[in-house]
Amino acid sequence: MYEERRNTLSFRDIILQLMLVILFVFVMIWLFPTKNYLKDNFVGKEELTSEIAMQLQSLYGRLYTDNVESMRDAAQGYFTNERLPKKIGDSVTLTLKEMEEKKLVIPFKDSNNQSCDVSKSYVQVTKMSDEYQMKVQLTCSDYSDYIIVYMGCYDYCDGAICEEKPETTTPSKPSKPSTPETPVVNKKYEYEYKLVTKNTYSDWGPWSAWSTTKVTADTLRQVEIDKRDELTGYKTETYYDYETTIKYKTQTTQVQVGTTSKPVGTKVVDTKPATGGTTSKKTYTNAIKNTISGSYGSWVYQGYTTSKYALSSSNTVKYEYVSHKTTVDCTNVCQNVTTYTYKKYTRTYNSGTTTYSCPTGYTKEGSGANTKCYKYVTSGSGTLSCSTYGSSYKLSGSNCVKTVTVYKDVPVYKDVTTTVPVEVTNKVEKTRKIPIYEAITYYRYRTRKQLTVAGTYYKWSTSKNDQNLISLGYKLTGKKREV
Repeated sequence: MYEERRNTLSFRDIILQLMLVILFVFVMIWLFPTKNYLKDNFVGKEELTSEIAMQLQSLYGRLYTDNVESMRDAAQGYFTNERLPKKIGDSVTLTLKEMEEKKLVIPFKDSNNQSCDVSKSYVQVTKMSDEYQMKVQLTCSDYSDYIIVYMGCYDYCDGAICEEKPETTTPSKPSKPSTPETPVVNKKYEYEYKLVTKNTYSDWGPWSAWSTTKVTADTLRQVEIDKRDELTGYKTETYYDYETTIKYKTQTTQVQVGTTSKPVGTKVVDTKPATGGTTSKKTYTNAIKNTISGSYGSWVYQGYTTSKYALSSSNTVKYEYVSHKTTVDCTNVCQNVTTYTYKKYTRTYNSGTTTYSCPTGYTKEGSGANTKCYKYVTSGSGTLSCSTYGSSYKLSGSNCVKTVTVYKDVPVYKDVTTTVPVEVTNKVEKTRKIPIYEAITYYRYRTRKQLTVAGTYYKWSTSKNDQNLISLGYKLTGKKREV
């Protein structure tokens, strides 16, 4: 019977369902922005505004629910008879990663535009005594939960197995009295639902006035901070300044009032030889020439040296033959080349000198080869005199010289007393007020009220598809109890 029902679900129907699911997911991603997108484009400072978050929360929940239903639908088409567990209590698990690899679903994105965890998300089918229990677990970055679906081979299934529908009772037609049968007792169950709520808040109130009283932010208070540099007082500072004043002083200066002629010296205008007395004259003799010959220093060994030619020694360089050898050089044209080896010695030459001197009693005149030697020889007797030339000549040594007085115009000055202004700079101690600025922090805030508190609520229902609870956001936990 299972094979007959499975054949009724064609491959074309599966492909069509997958295409519809893919199209739906793309439309949801395009229509509803992620939380990160809203934070980057619509947030003022720190967090999403409560209004946007509250409006989109239901949409994100719907997206998560649709992803869970896509996994459930794909799993129901995948688990045919041969893929179902055979023994009571056995389970078969299909991870979200395996579902993506088998192209049963496309990768899911959550409200943060992140991929759901493909390892922690899975579908697990467990064989019960008279039905199959399917657990669909979806774990994403923003939410993680699961649903429990009970499946079996029912008359209304299109495939091998399908989800159990709520039971309905059809009133029986009245029949003739018959022998009473033993009543069949049907077990009834209650199913557990869970509701997870989050905190909700009212709109933000108006901003308070700016104040220096410190206020801290929390979930119910939003704070803005403004730092201002304000004048808080003055401080007195001592400094030094320089002041310039004008004072007057009397000063005496010399002013030229004319010129006058004053003797400044004498000058010789004529010279004549003196008469009488003794006379002297120079007599010369040859200078004595003294010549010192040059000399050489000691030989100094300079090491070995080589040459292509025989070397000759000189007065300052000496070559001492050691050896020679002949080799063939083919750099340009092949030829025999002899290389000589010598010990090399060098010495320095100290050049000679020539000096000139005079005999005793003679004075040297000139230098070098022009050196001469002379002395004075006197003749006659008596006292020299200039009387022959008149009183204007005066004896100077052995000559009579005539001098005249030299005059020069020089300026004549007199003292003049005047009063002149003089700048006087004084160092003065002064004080000044320096303003003091301090950074003052101002605060303002606005508040909101908490409307609901986050929590988890549980309710029991006799229906596994209680639309009243589902519309309020409740979901099946997979637990049931007999009533």
